[in-house]
Amino acid sequence: MRSFTGAAAILAALTLAACGGSDGKSGDGGGSSGGGEKKVAYSNPVAGQPGQEELVLGFEGGAKELGWKASQINANLSPDKQVADIATMIAQKQDGIASWTLDPGAAAGAYGQARSAGIPVIGVNSEGEGISTSVWWELNTCKSDPPIGRTAQMIADARPKAKVIMIGGPPVPSIKAYEDCFASQAKAKGLQVVAKVQNTKDTAAAAQPLAADVLTKHGDADAIWAYNDQSALGASAAVTAANKKVSDGKSAGVMIFGQNGDQDAITAIKDGRLTATWDTDAIGTGWAVIKALDYYIGDAKTDNPPKELVVKSTMWTKANVADYVPPRERKYTVETAPLLDQAAK
Repeated sequence: MRSFTGAAAILAALTLAACGGSDGKSGDGGGSSGGGEKKVAYSNPVAGQPGQEELVLGFEGGAKELGWKASQINANLSPDKQVADIATMIAQKQDGIASWTLDPGAAAGAYGQARSAGIPVIGVNSEGEGISTSVWWELNTCKSDPPIGRTAQMIADARPKAKVIMIGGPPVPSIKAYEDCFASQAKAKGLQVVAKVQNTKDTAAAAQPLAADVLTKHGDADAIWAYNDQSALGASAAVTAANKKVSDGKSAGVMIFGQNGDQDAITAIKDGRLTATWDTDAIGTGWAVIKALDYYIGDAKTDNPPKELVVKSTMWTKANVADYVPPRERKYTVETAPLLDQAAK
C-alpha cells in the first residue's frame, strides 16, 4: 500500500501560500505570475522514457513559439513525489501546469490547490478532479474502432483464435486503461489471452526475463502485445534467445507489437525484430499541451476552452515504415499540432 503522508503534509503547508498568491482568483482564471513572460511546467511521470523525452521537446518548442518559459520535474513513477512536485510548481507561481497523473486520488488535492491559485492544470492522458482540459493520445481512446482494436484485428486476420501474451506496465491509470482496452478488443476479435505479466520497471532489460519466463510456459503463443516499445523490444530479445522468429505480420513466427513509436522500435521493424508499433506522436503531444494551455493563459484565452484534445496516432509496420519521419524532424506549430477532431474520449 502506498503512503501519501509526506505529500499531504507538503500540501497542508502550502495551502496558505497558494491561496495568498492567487490575488483572490480561483479556478481557471489565469496565471499567477502576472504580466510578462508566462511560465509553464510539466510533471513528467518518468523522464528517462524515450517518448517522454520527445513530449518535453514538443512542450518546450510550443512554449518557445509563444514566448513562454517551460520547465519539467521528474516524478520518476512516484505518486508521492508527483504531489510534492505540483506543490513546488505552485510555490514557483507557474502560470500553467501539465501533468501525466500517476495516481488520481493522490493528485486531486494538489490539482485543487493549483486551481485555487488560479493555475490551470492540463492532464496528459489523464482526467479527473482538478484537471481543466485533457490531452489524449488517440491510442488511449477506446470507443468504436479504436487503434488498439486495429492491432487485435491484425492479429486475428493473420492467425484466427491466436494465443496472445500481454505485457503490461506500472499501475498508472492511462496504462491500465489501454491494457483493459486491448484485452476487451482481443476477446471481441476471438483471440485468447493466455498470459499477462507486468513490466513495472518500464525498461527493455526488465521486460526480457519476464517474456522469457512466460514463453517457457506458453511456447505456442502466436503474438505478444506490449504496452510500450521498450517492453516489446525486451520481448523480441526473449523470442530471439528462444530460437524463435519474429513475424512481420504475414510471415511465420511470433508477432510482437509495441506502442510509442520510439526510434529503437522503428529500427527493429526495419531489421525484422518487431512486427509493429503505434506512434503516439509524443513530440506533437507536447505542442498540443501548449495549445491547451493557450486557451487558459495565452492569446487564445477563451471562456469556453475545450475539455479534450486528441492527438493522432499512426501504426508503423514493414509495409509503411519507409515513410516514417523521426520526431525531431517533424515541423509543428501550436496551430498545427496533430489533433483529431475534438471528439469525446
